[in-house]
Amino acid sequence: MKKAFILVFGLSISLFSQAEETVTGTLEEIISEDFETGKVERSFSLKDEHTGKYYFIDADEVKKKGMESGDRVKIRGEEKDKRRLHIKESEKIETRDPK
Repeated sequence: MKKAFILVFGLSISLFSQAEETVTGTLEEIISEDFETGKVERSFSLKDEHTGKYYFIDADEVKKKGMESGDRVKIRGEEKDKRRLHIKESEKIETRDPK
């Protein structure tokens, strides 16, 4: 019985650790390169205008939603480890000014 309680308790904690967040801010593209391997990684950061907390979003997810660096957006998503945000819903509030 004690083992079953521990298992259920552990599962419930892991479910709560993936909280849903709604974040509003301006997308900024991050490009990092490993000079030894030549591997380039792209992702986006989003600083929440209300809390000041930074989130990170996979570049492929952002591109699929038609968003780009400089766009002011509102994103509802699931927070994963290391402040990664998996997009569930998104809304462009303001598009960046093309130059």
